[in-house]
Amino acid sequence: MSSNIAVAPSAPTRPRRRWIIVVATVVGVLVVLGVVAEVVLRGLIDDRIGTAARELPAGVTVARDDTPALWQVATGAVTLRVHVAPESLTGMAQSATELPGLEVAAEAGALVARVPLPVGGSTQTVDVLLDVSAEDGRAVVRADTVRFAGLSLPVSAVADQIGDPRLNQLTEGVTFPEGESQVAISSARATEDGLELGAEVALW
Repeated sequence: MSSNIAVAPSAPTRPRRRWIIVVATVVGVLVVLGVVAEVVLRGLIDDRIGTAARELPAGVTVARDDTPALWQVATGAVTLRVHVAPESLTGMAQSATELPGLEVAAEAGALVARVPLPVGGSTQTVDVLLDVSAEDGRAVVRADTVRFAGLSLPVSAVADQIGDPRLNQLTEGVTFPEGESQVAISSARATEDGLELGAEVALW
């Protein structure tokens, strides 16, 4: 006795394979285009950063952060990392306060201004502890307290006692960048080697 076994026809595979090839090709092209666009736009962004950085003082370095260039172009703003060396802070603070002997140093993750002041009939170097903040697109460095001979005193009280109003300028704050600038500061913190800022610069 014989039996007939029906064999189901095999499903067509060629159209499916073609679709897979087409999709893979399109994805590959998009990836290549994305990589090329990222490289080209990074060059554009670096040129824009260079233009903005030229107006900053010596001792200030600017670098693009890790945000994809495509996203930065889409938002119209480049996010930056800015480092300000203590030497640069010294120059800005000297200019703002007219205290030529002032020197800013990084100390244990904080900023300290060492200032020669008349104390007890002689000139003594005192440490002025500095606070940093980002305000209205600027970094602001302000004097917090004076540290001398184991004591911590308000800067304003020391300035009044020694009769030197220039010290009050540190209380009011030294701003960076000074004047008009394409760079807008969004965050600020003291580090082991100076001042680290988060910033933005408009692309267009």
